[in-house]
Amino acid sequence: MEKITEVVVGLLMILNGNIVEHTYKDKMTDCLKSKRLAEREVRPERVQFSCKKITAETEIYMGQKKILKIIKE
Repeated sequence: MEKITEVVVGLLMILNGNIVEHTYKDKMTDCLKSKRLAEREVRPERVQFSCKKITAETEIYMGQKKILKIIKE
């Protein structure tokens, strides 16, 4: 599998100021929609969700792009 460094849109889950999870999204509108859904499911005082353009190492796994590592926010 080929790893690529590129700028992508990511949905970030932040707990106590640290990114604990990240998910690749095709477009910012897709990310914002997912963010709204996630915020309804989780208590806002525990975690925060953020949509950002980030520089990340990605790969395509089973036909879907995945963020392996965030290089720069």
